[in-house]
Amino acid sequence: MYLAADRWRRQRLPRPARIAFCLAGDALFGVPFFLPPLQRAVEEYGIALRRRHVLKAVHGPSRTACFAVTDAGGRVTEIERRFDLLHVTPPQSAPDLIKRSPLANAEGWVEVDPVTLRHARHANGFALGDAAGTGNAKTAAAVRLQAPVVVRNLLAALDGRPPEAAYDGYGSCPLTTAYGRVVLAEFGYGGRVMPSFPLDPRRPRRSAWLLKTRFLPFLYWRMMLRGSERDLPHRERHVAGPQAA
Repeated sequence: MYLAADRWRRQRLPRPARIAFCLAGDALFGVPFFLPPLQRAVEEYGIALRRRHVLKAVHGPSRTACFAVTDAGGRVTEIERRFDLLHVTPPQSAPDLIKRSPLANAEGWVEVDPVTLRHARHANGFALGDAAGTGNAKTAAAVRLQAPVVVRNLLAALDGRPPEAAYDGYGSCPLTTAYGRVVLAEFGYGGRVMPSFPLDPRRPRRSAWLLKTRFLPFLYWRMMLRGSERDLPHRERHVAGPQAA
């Protein structure tokens, strides 16, 4: 969305694009520490934030989207909004095969210990990635650090030893706020900020853009999938107060 807004602004369209961001919940991003740069981007691009808008249906021929909107009093009403371009992100969910299996928790994810990634009820089971019920961001950065934990703990279980590796919830979301600028959001369980570099991670940077567009594809295809990748040290950032700017 931010990248499209930046592109349209650079094109100097005869009529400025009107952009609306319809959120299913209240939060612009799940980790409050990273809200300031995103809020600034919303304001700079003139994006209309519409909270508690749950998409229910899309009618293509009429270019109409139907939302269930919850007001401050908890009342739900359905409204329709017209669009020229609609970009939809579906809610995250485990596959039906998992949701309907004895391995799942109440939310439908594989029920694992969030630290050892071992199944909470079946000691010979482990899970990682998008289907694991770890409660953190479902990202490639997360599974990159989960995989070695599962391997070590699985080998320990085969040897009759207790789990010896721990996953700290690390995940990363490179947030593109403009062409050539990225906020590198890195965080762990509980919203702990865990940057890889000694820089303020809330600042949109070109270096983070190059990391996202040049280095991370190389890391994924040439190293991670071949099992030769090495981890970077992550620093927990202690911020006073509610982790705001």
